[in-house]
Amino acid sequence: MLEVGEKAPLEAGVWTTPRERATIGDLLHERPLLLLFYLFDWSTT
Repeated sequence: MLEVGEKAPLEAGVWTTPRERATIGDLLHERPLLLLFYLFDWSTT
């Protein structure tokens, strides 16, 4: 978890398509970046 004001880990890998990965650092150099994350809810409730 990042705190307010902390920098994103540029070496972190993300999926850009189902079969393609990139690092956050690579994506930041191409264009502005907005990342959205969904934490899967595996519970049955």
